[in-house]
Amino acid sequence: MTTHLNGPNNIRPKKISNIRKARAPQSKNQSLDDEEPLSFASDIRQYLQCSTLHGLRYIAEKKLTWFERFFWLAAFSSSLICAGFFILNVYSKWRMSPMIVSINPENMPLHGLPFPAITICNVNQAKKSIAEGYQKYGNSIDKKLLQSVCTTRGDIELFEDDIAGSADWDYTRSFLINVTQPCQEMLALCNWDSEKMNCQDLFNAQLTDEGLCCTFNVVHRKMMFRNPRSLNDLNLTFPLPAVDWTPESGYPADSPMNGFPWRPRGTGTHHGLTLVLDANLAEYFCASTKSIGFKILLHNPTETPKLRNLGEIYGPGIEARVAIKPRILDANPSLQTIDIQKRLCLFSSEKELAFFRTYTIKNCEMECEARALLDVCNCVHYYMPKNKSTRICGKVDAKCYNNMSIVMPEGREVECEECLQACTEIAYVERVSSAPLRNFLVEEIATNAGNKSAEYFTENMLVVHFFFEDNTFLRFTKGEIFGLTEFLSNTGGLLGLCMGFSIMSAVELIYYLTLRALCMARRRPKHPFTN
Repeated sequence: MTTHLNGPNNIRPKKISNIRKARAPQSKNQSLDDEEPLSFASDIRQYLQCSTLHGLRYIAEKKLTWFERFFWLAAFSSSLICAGFFILNVYSKWRMSPMIVSINPENMPLHGLPFPAITICNVNQAKKSIAEGYQKYGNSIDKKLLQSVCTTRGDIELFEDDIAGSADWDYTRSFLINVTQPCQEMLALCNWDSEKMNCQDLFNAQLTDEGLCCTFNVVHRKMMFRNPRSLNDLNLTFPLPAVDWTPESGYPADSPMNGFPWRPRGTGTHHGLTLVLDANLAEYFCASTKSIGFKILLHNPTETPKLRNLGEIYGPGIEARVAIKPRILDANPSLQTIDIQKRLCLFSSEKELAFFRTYTIKNCEMECEARALLDVCNCVHYYMPKNKSTRICGKVDAKCYNNMSIVMPEGREVECEECLQACTEIAYVERVSSAPLRNFLVEEIATNAGNKSAEYFTENMLVVHFFFEDNTFLRFTKGEIFGLTEFLSNTGGLLGLCMGFSIMSAVELIYYLTLRALCMARRRPKHPFTN
């Protein structure tokens, strides 16, 4: 029995057991060797199985059939394409139409605005008594200038070469001042904020395309022009203290309430400007219109007025109320990051004009017209911006500037493409109501307006009130339709909706492509086979 247990048959299990024990570590080492040399495909599979993006783990799932995995691959690809399509639409909208105009929830208060500049011209181009004197006793130049003022014929037809050279600007300016009704005759009575004032303290004479006119509340010439001392213009006086107001920056924080340009004192006619204007019909010789009365234009205090085609006509013998409503357009400073060709407006710091300190589209176009005329005719019209060295067009230049007036509308589109709207602009819109004057109702005001008779007053005078109706006004603000933050939010929302994408999904992808790939490459053995 003992011999049987110690026989050869009993030795075999022990050897097998020893062999298994010897082989066990080798099998374990071999398993580790099989895991270490991971391929790129296995890295991709592991990423797909662990990714937070919806649907990717089904693509790498071995338990699914190839058809099921292809279905999830197609679904994910479709979601990716759909998200890309909508993101491209959002990006295109952001780049092509980056600006939106909206109503600003914060209204503009009345005291934050200047009272509009008001320019008034009598449509009578020449006083009859002066004109008849020129007809009887004037020289040939005076007679031609009078014809030029009073007819629609071109100057080239009126001025022959032998006398055109004598009708230079200095001579023409003296003629215009002499033949036109002066401001002290036209302005019979002026009330500002219910206080009677000297009209000469409120108005300045100004040469416009309509001739010699009278202007109220324009900014001081030092604030309007870059180099006012070089201007060849009329001598003007302005109330003090003058402040540097612009549509973009408004009134300086330290400016006094009575700073010039003046601000409205309140609402209603008693807080506005009341004028009594004398048309003096007996002195009518010729007019720029088919009617009698005045051309009146409300404009930005920083702009030079052009009344010939833009002024409103007011006839005498009526009392008119002009309710003023500002149209305010401003812009968020962040708009400067958008390309000018897309926002189509300019901030004052982005374009400097040669003569005007404040950029507006009307100032820009005025300079553009002057520059074009100067280039072609070597002179500018008397009402255009200029300096003392700039030659003002005389009648000798009639042929040139008459041709320019025909070409200018087309030329401006080519020459003045740089004149875009200002991003911040203030304009004034008027609503007019009127009623006829009656003799028995005007006796008192007729006496105050130069001891005029009631009959003369109702026939020749215009009573007009300029005033504001509201204390606050809507502002239309230009801004970005959405900025970078909104663009990223829209993009992230679309990616999250379609694929469950988030910032951590991007981090995850970067991790698998860089850090994990590098770490796994260092862990892999140099030799793919083991002993």
